[in-house]
Amino acid sequence: MSEIFPKNMTVKQAVLSTLAYFHLFGVPLTRSEISEHLFWAEPDEKHISSYLRESPLITERNGYYGLSTDAAFQSEFTQKIQRSRTLWKKVRRFQWIFSICPFVKLVCVCNSLPIYATTEDSDIDLFVVTQKNRLFLARLCLILLTSVMGVRRHGDKVRARFCLSFFISEERMDFSSLTLKPYDIYLAYWIKTLEPIAGDFGEYEKFLSINTPWLSEYFKTIQAHRRYFRKRSPLQEKIKAKLEGLLDKDEWEEKWKQNQLRRAKDKFYSLKNRSGTVISETMLKFHDEDRREDIRKEWISALQAF
Repeated sequence: MSEIFPKNMTVKQAVLSTLAYFHLFGVPLTRSEISEHLFWAEPDEKHISSYLRESPLITERNGYYGLSTDAAFQSEFTQKIQRSRTLWKKVRRFQWIFSICPFVKLVCVCNSLPIYATTEDSDIDLFVVTQKNRLFLARLCLILLTSVMGVRRHGDKVRARFCLSFFISEERMDFSSLTLKPYDIYLAYWIKTLEPIAGDFGEYEKFLSINTPWLSEYFKTIQAHRRYFRKRSPLQEKIKAKLEGLLDKDEWEEKWKQNQLRRAKDKFYSLKNRSGTVISETMLKFHDEDRREDIRKEWISALQAF
């Protein structure tokens, strides 16, 4: 990283790098979000504010700062905000599902919704951390619960549904081995913008802590988010404990592990593009395509233009 992005990066360079990244997704940032997501440099508030006022490259509209003066860009972002707020209402409505699901330790919303980069057909991507040696029972239960409630994405039913696309077991929290070389700007921001919604908040803090050693190569500040998180109610705690007591059997985990791995591998081998899929006993990740390399190149092109 240091060979590409010098340690003495200026506030101007840091702000432009940050805004350029989010611009790739059609998203401007508020003043506080610029500091929160600032790439590489310490958030020197005085110099950030000064540069935002003086820079001819940055436009401010309705409290949002971006690199585009295009009215269509601003109009589209207004629609993204409205769509995203509707999706967050749905998250709150069905939060209880993730709170009672057995063997689930943490559920986060990931990808487009946390940064408001939604489209008319956006689903709600979830990142789920499960208890050790219970990943496949946890996934089965979450599939059943969301299917019964009619809110799981499957087939052509995508819009505003929960996409159960990324599961890890609790011992698989270190993502350093997943990073692209020489650097992985997308994965770094992916983790930084995760929004925990249910489970144990301590597990989310643990996930951030485990990944801080390599994330610190991208950000000087890595803060936990509690905007949408809801702690389990006493009733939800009892239901979860009851379900775990009924289902906590090694032979059932083994049965559903073999079943799910077989189905996942059959689908994997039928895919034309397998770059977004990871299948193992501690991680299941199902995305059609891994665009991290493309996003990195687009980001670098944008920076070179400045």
